[in-house]
Amino acid sequence: MLQQMGVVLASFFKIFRQVIICFIVLAPISLAQARPVSREIASVYYSPEDPKPRFTAGHALAETVLNFLGLTVTHFDLGKGLPKFNDPHEYRGILVWMEIDRLPDPEGFLKWLDAQMNAGTRVVMLGDWSFLQDLNGKTVPLTLVNRVLNRLGGQFDGDWEQFTFDYSLKHFDPDMTDYEADIVKPLPTFYGVSRASSGSTPFVTASPPQSNSEFVLGAFGPSGGFVQDGYAVRIGRNEHDRKWILNPFKFFSRAFNLEDFPKIDTTTLMGRRIYYSHIDGDGWRNLSEIRGDDDQPLLDSEVVYRDLIKPFPDLPVSVAPIAADLDPNWAGTKRTGDIERKFCALPQVEAASHTYTHPFQWSYFDNYSSKRESRDFGQNGSDIPKRVLEFLGIADDIDASDTGLKKSYELPRAYIRRPFDLHQEIVEAADYISTFCPPGKKVELIQWSGDTSPFEAAIAMADSIDLPNLNGGDSRWDPDYPSLAWVAPVGMRVGKTVQVYASNSNENTYTRLWSDRYFGFRYLSSTIENTESPIRLRPFNIYYHMYSGEKVASRNAVLSNLELARKSSIIPISASRYARLGKGFFTAEIEKTKNGNWQIRNRGTAGTVRFDNGKHLAVDFSNSYGVIGQTHYQGSLYISLDEAVETPVISVKTSDTEARYPVASQPYIVSSRWRAWDLQNTNGALHMKLQGFGKGEMQWRTRPSAKFKLYVPASGERPEWTETVSADANGMLTYTIPLDGISGAELTLEPVTE
Repeated sequence: MLQQMGVVLASFFKIFRQVIICFIVLAPISLAQARPVSREIASVYYSPEDPKPRFTAGHALAETVLNFLGLTVTHFDLGKGLPKFNDPHEYRGILVWMEIDRLPDPEGFLKWLDAQMNAGTRVVMLGDWSFLQDLNGKTVPLTLVNRVLNRLGGQFDGDWEQFTFDYSLKHFDPDMTDYEADIVKPLPTFYGVSRASSGSTPFVTASPPQSNSEFVLGAFGPSGGFVQDGYAVRIGRNEHDRKWILNPFKFFSRAFNLEDFPKIDTTTLMGRRIYYSHIDGDGWRNLSEIRGDDDQPLLDSEVVYRDLIKPFPDLPVSVAPIAADLDPNWAGTKRTGDIERKFCALPQVEAASHTYTHPFQWSYFDNYSSKRESRDFGQNGSDIPKRVLEFLGIADDIDASDTGLKKSYELPRAYIRRPFDLHQEIVEAADYISTFCPPGKKVELIQWSGDTSPFEAAIAMADSIDLPNLNGGDSRWDPDYPSLAWVAPVGMRVGKTVQVYASNSNENTYTRLWSDRYFGFRYLSSTIENTESPIRLRPFNIYYHMYSGEKVASRNAVLSNLELARKSSIIPISASRYARLGKGFFTAEIEKTKNGNWQIRNRGTAGTVRFDNGKHLAVDFSNSYGVIGQTHYQGSLYISLDEAVETPVISVKTSDTEARYPVASQPYIVSSRWRAWDLQNTNGALHMKLQGFGKGEMQWRTRPSAKFKLYVPASGERPEWTETVSADANGMLTYTIPLDGISGAELTLEPVTE
């Protein structure tokens, strides 16, 4: 009885102590009246033929860079009228990047922009100047055009400079242009723009021969900036040849005033590059060309299990079958179900769903009509041919105007024998696939199928059961797609929901829709390298389909990528954790207190905040709360947050070059392959929770030559582990925990005094 009372009292005092610490740390901050910092950009576009933002320049080109700079984007179709903001400070800025030369109401649009700038919102203009005339050709008065343009650094004289072959360029800021491609002659035609009378800072101009005239091609003004069409991105001779002329990182950072702005980072955790992998179930039932023991035939999924997953317990992977491929009431068999059970039994495998019937064109099912589907395609008992599951097929006999189906798809979904049911695709698919899991496991993720363009109700259905979503984007950066311009954003807002993109493209784009170059996926390594250096833009993501197990070349291509992952300094996490992190990027709120600290809210599983231009910055741990580490990389300061703390507070201070990792009141993480959270300091001993894949490599900063005893208690079949380690002369404490951390562990870091 006395022992039980002692445990209760110890627990009470521990909780009481934590409450007091929180009060002491947070009370001054709350009194400092934190104020929200806007992270949102309103991207406006007008596209009467296909009024969806996915393929607009604002999304496909600008949003990737804006995400890196810590900003989220909401897209507004001007065909639906001018955006109405609830608060003048709701949006940090407005991006105008048109790809059409006229607007329905250009005068109203310019007056709206002027009003937003009056309220303090910054504006950036690129692309076509669609605000010069309306749909009927009526010209907008120059006075109205210049009322807006003057605030961006330019003065339009109404002329069009068409013959530019002998014009010369002048660069006032050489780092602002020629980022991936030079401005080549003959120069793209441009509008006759001179410097605004006040507050204009041009960075590139053009001048005719033997003239003092100077036309502004790009500039900053008091309320933002502009770049004329043809001088931000160069479009080459083929569909893949597009490159940035403009340095978009530097341009948007200055135009939207982001120099000292902390960024929610989606690439890094515990100081390391995030790694995750996921597999779509297409090809699950296909017969592989690779044979098994005694020359027995194998399914593609069996080859993937044997050769690409089971040998890699250190690399997590999410496996997403199509439920109909498992369900005997559709196309499933005992064999297809048994292989899913084998997948789910592996500790490194996360169960996921690739829907029930595999929609190809999601828009077809928005405002779905079962009568239309039955009329156009029938209740086909054999459903879609096997090869279409692999590369989505081409249909020449389908009239898209009659069916609502794009000509690139033979059927709207892989299995059509029963009417489409959104609840079945999302909720029932997750529930059914979960029945193949061992106790304690269930589906944790939905991986979008087909064109990976779900409508709002589909994402909302997943959100209603707290099922994170992933897929879309198809990022590449390699000789075939030779530019940052092919790296997709973190995701996109779809109505009031968020779709999170996969960080890299799958093997489909490398194999010409699974028709050639079956070895092509090995070139994923180029994208992995280019999105890591000189700027870490994306996590390390290996994303493929079950049909990669069909051929020796495709299997070996995946193997080469897995071996690259093993050689890299990464922190492997589940794909669902990344999907939640990606959504947290959109929901996070940053507040700045009067004393200069930063408070983070609603971040989901986003665990890192980044300060660019951070070479001389360091965390002030004594004035921070919920911060467990920091890392300097590529000139930026990456700050690791404790996921057990709902509202962390970050305080940074300036340091000299030699003190980038100053000694703090307690050790802090510099780099870790395992996640660490819920750090508790009890009389100098640090207690924490851990989870990870592979070796438990960790590096901490502490006092030079400090000695610590490490202790992990026994759990289940895992024995306890203890070791004594010492920091080096620079205060770096480095060790490896030789245990299986997939199911989680606890670690005590206790100082040893001589």
